[in-house]
Amino acid sequence: MNMQSANSRPINIYTLGRFDVVLDGVPLRFVFKAPRKPLVLLKALLSGGRAGVSQEALGAALWPELEQWSAVKALYATVLQLRKLLGRKSAVKVDPARVALDPEDCWVDSWAFEHAVAEARDPTELLWALRFYRGMFLSDAEHSLASDARQRLRRTFFRSVLQLGSGYERIGDTQSAIDLYLMALEADASCEDVHRGLMRCLAQEGQSSAVAAAFLRCRAMLARHFGTEPSAPTEKIYREACSNRGALGLPPPSVGPAPEYASMS
Repeated sequence: MNMQSANSRPINIYTLGRFDVVLDGVPLRFVFKAPRKPLVLLKALLSGGRAGVSQEALGAALWPELEQWSAVKALYATVLQLRKLLGRKSAVKVDPARVALDPEDCWVDSWAFEHAVAEARDPTELLWALRFYRGMFLSDAEHSLASDARQRLRRTFFRSVLQLGSGYERIGDTQSAIDLYLMALEADASCEDVHRGLMRCLAQEGQSSAVAAAFLRCRAMLARHFGTEPSAPTEKIYREACSNRGALGLPPPSVGPAPEYASMS
């Protein structure tokens, strides 16, 4: 798989689990107040991916209070500020319809993630691609451009995790599946299917106490994010873990506060 690395471009931008801009190896930091509007524009362009975003959509998202012509003027002024911030005029491309970051100047982790997943040809390559995903895309960006990209990236991540995990389970490589699910939950714990996959594998390994801890964390996540309870299949794995301990004459698994999952080494 042929992938450009972060050090192959002068501008490296990290959006998954954090927001950082690195210019020629030096993290971008501000002594005084950060320039808000150029950074908002940068996040909007990142949300559009390599193709960028139409000028009309940028105006509507970033300057909703302005008339269209005034929004276009504000956009052009902010593009100049962003180019200055990034230190390269060529980093931001503008044509009559769209504005985009130039992939010749910019390496972006979310771009690398989507490209690597799309190009993965075997489980090893897919696992490598998943490591780009370190958390939610631009979690502090509230406009619709960012939220749409956030959901798309999250769906891609979880779909790939579940595909790879089910493959590990199918060939009996339970430990690799456990490690994968732990890695995924450390990055984003909001998918019940991944919690259930972890519980299923832990149950196969006879780790009923770990199943209980995983169930509690799943239940807490669902209550916090969605106001719901675990689904019937998730409950079933937990209850079977409890009953299996009873059949062996062991006490039921602990149901105290769920510990944090350990990250995969």
